[in-house]
This record gives sequence, structure tokens and C-alpha cells, in this order.
Amino acid sequence: MKRNLLLIGPGYLGKEIQREFEDGGWLVTTASRSDDHLTVDLSDDRSVKALSKKLIIEERVPDCVIHCASASAGRGATPEVRLASYRDVYLKGCQNLSKIFNDAHLLFTSSTSVYGQQDGSLVTEETITEPAAATAKILVEAERAVLDAGGTVVRLSGIYGVGKSYLIKRLFAGGASMENGGERVLNHIHHHDGASACLLLLEGRYKGVFNVSETVNLTLKETYKALCAAFSIPMPTSNSAEASPRAGLNKRVSNQKMLDLGWEPKYPSFLDAMTDVAKSMKLI
Repeated sequence: MKRNLLLIGPGYLGKEIQREFEDGGWLVTTASRSDDHLTVDLSDDRSVKALSKKLIIEERVPDCVIHCASASAGRGATPEVRLASYRDVYLKGCQNLSKIFNDAHLLFTSSTSVYGQQDGSLVTEETITEPAAATAKILVEAERAVLDAGGTVVRLSGIYGVGKSYLIKRLFAGGASMENGGERVLNHIHHHDGASACLLLLEGRYKGVFNVSETVNLTLKETYKALCAAFSIPMPTSNSAEASPRAGLNKRVSNQKMLDLGWEPKYPSFLDAMTDVAKSMKLI
């Protein structure tokens, strides 16, 4: 008998999660604010209840729910608007899903940005989460709602994959630079590996917090050095500060807990995927 998954937010990562679960024999139902079939506003409990009732009628009551929706305030949005979007989609969304789909196993795709470390130290699931960014603080609150409901939190590193890599795009466009000599440690996860981790966790009914990140953590300088050598591009210059939302963060994310469960990322390092990703972006 097929298990039913309700996937909220079939975007870049969500589509890969859908493919991974369907290949694994699951029946996947998707919903979003703009879905052609099932629409839902996570911030409105009435909308989430309506979705639940529709799934009962269609005999698609989910065994598991994945919250993979993204907060999107649009370009040029003020910090206040962006915060409101985070609160609606992540915090209220997790609260409403855990309350209304209380018989299902809820998995929330969070972010390693909840770790606010700036000293390059190793962080595990036991590391304290005291981020400075207001958006990351909301993620911590959303995580707490999921954990209190007996769910699963997946802390994803920076997502890249087929057709998508901020680093590679900037490098080929000539806009890459390095702050403070490029000593900041980078943490990535290929969207295929992010999806496979979610499948393993829900099939194994694992609960709690799990870091989903690459195995080999390189610095920004090490990464650019390898990319430039592979693609015959000059090294970026070093600046005192980089225009990046992650420039102030510096930590090495451990994925050992996932490895101990038997998870094997297809791309243990960003460099393992760089050629395929560049080809998918039609850069080489």
C-alpha cells in the first residue's frame, strides 16, 4: 500500500522531493498558494483546514507532510515586509500544519542559518542556535513548533543543483569577490541530496533535528581556486567585505548524524558537482 505525502511548496527543492518520493513508491500531493489544483495559505488556519477537508474527500489523507514552502516578499521589499512573510509562511505555517494535520508526521525544511556562529567552528545538531538575523530567529521559533508536535526538522545548507548555483553564476559573470581573503567556510547541499535525505528520514520515521549538508566543507577561497582552475577563469579579487547575506556567518556544518543513519550524498563536495552544474546552466 502506497504511503501518502502532502508536499507544501513544490518549488526548486520541492520538485526534486516530489520526484524522489514518487520514485520511492509514494503517492505525492502538492499544494501551494498558486497551485492549479490545491491552493493553501499557510498563514490562515481556515485555508489549511479547507485543504485537509479536500484531501479527506479525495481520499488522499497524508501519512506525512513536508513544509517546503518559501517566504517570498518580492524584490525591493522592506525588512518589515520580509519579516512578516517569514512569520506567515514559516512560523504560522508550521503551527497551522502541526495543529490541523496532527495525525501526520510533519517535516520542516529549515536552514543552517539558525546557527549564528562567526568563528569557523564546527556545528552539530546539539549546537546552540542563537542567530543574529531576525529572519533566522523566526526559523528557530518555527522549528520549535514542529519539534513540540513530534515532527522532524531538516536544517539545509545553501541549496544548489541543476540549473542553479549563485557562486558559479557570479564567477562566470565576472562579479565574484572574496571578503577577508576568502577564509569564510561554505556549506552547500545539492537539491538531489536534500531530497534523498528527506526520503530517508520519513521512511525511517526519524524525529528531531538533522543537518543536511555536504561532507567536505571548503572555504570560499578554496572553492573559487578549484572553480577557476577547472574553468580557466581568473581568481576573484579579495575585498574587505562581500555583498552577501551570509558574509557575516562562518561555521562548518557537520552532517555526521545523517551519515550515521546510512545517508550517502551523491555529491559529498560542491566540487563534485561543479562541472555538471555549469553545463546545466549552459555556461560551458
